[in-house]
Amino acid sequence: MSPTTILVVEDETIVAKDIQCTLTRLGYRAPATATSGEEALRKAAEIQPDLVLMDIVLKGPMDGVETARELRARYAVPVVYLTAYADDYALERAKTTEPAGYLLKPFQMAELRPTIEMALHRSHTERQAKESLRWLATTVRLVDDGVITTDCLGRITYMNAEAESITGWEAGVAVGYPLELLLGPVGGESGCRAGNVAEQAVAECRIIPIEDHVLVTKSGSRCVIHGRVAPVVTEEGTVIGAVVVYRIRAASVVERAPHTSREADESQAHAGPTMRVINLCAWCKRVPSPSGEWYDLHTYITERSGLQFNGGLCPECMDRCFPSAPEHPPNTDQPATGCR
Repeated sequence: MSPTTILVVEDETIVAKDIQCTLTRLGYRAPATATSGEEALRKAAEIQPDLVLMDIVLKGPMDGVETARELRARYAVPVVYLTAYADDYALERAKTTEPAGYLLKPFQMAELRPTIEMALHRSHTERQAKESLRWLATTVRLVDDGVITTDCLGRITYMNAEAESITGWEAGVAVGYPLELLLGPVGGESGCRAGNVAEQAVAECRIIPIEDHVLVTKSGSRCVIHGRVAPVVTEEGTVIGAVVVYRIRAASVVERAPHTSREADESQAHAGPTMRVINLCAWCKRVPSPSGEWYDLHTYITERSGLQFNGGLCPECMDRCFPSAPEHPPNTDQPATGCR
């Protein structure tokens, strides 16, 4: 197995050579050093390092943070920062580049090896996780079932190509909407209550069946679907969302709702998902969640649609709160009433 190749980026030549020698003694391969961001990019292209030791403060137009960001974008190489400055501003900027480690100068040889090894292990683990996600994402895109994922509040976070094809909605438009706005309230023979089945799966932490549910697509077509909704649970036992898998029943009849004009088709293409019935208390104007908790209407809409409200007064309330002066002044010739 070939030794790990490390690029040292340090604007002080003596310090850079000392780190290079230390790395060699530790068994790493350090064939080059760089004193500026531009030189670091050139050397990285030449030696293809497994890891970069980067000083945050560099001379020239590119400092260490900018150089690290560019190295990550071009070569996906992990970066460990070396710096004598540990102020909050430097740390915040460094964190935006997702560094693999951070060492304060001066450091000891005993500190360097574990930092490098942990950074390499973390980089390897992250690379494997990303590759697994790519495999999974490609598989999900190619399956014949519609797949929709939601967060713990039942808001859509992902749709595969088949889900887009069945519902007629693009994922970029649907993300952030409650699931029932696309699938409609699921109930009846499916064994689950009407409403957001993703929220029910999260609340009850169990798989919810969807059977013989009529789905109305964006174009107005109707089809019968069946499938299941499963909660997503972390290793700690926390439910973070749900996955909906469904398909059109083979024997289902598909009907297309008539459109009265071309303008109706165009307006439907630009419209959002159709709003369903929401229970609303007639007295306090609050809305219940599937878990039984009641929210004020403002909070309910904001959490499920991403809409923000801008406070203001309508004309009638404006007149009540700030009545304008009368158009004609009172007649002062009339005798006054009341005490003086």
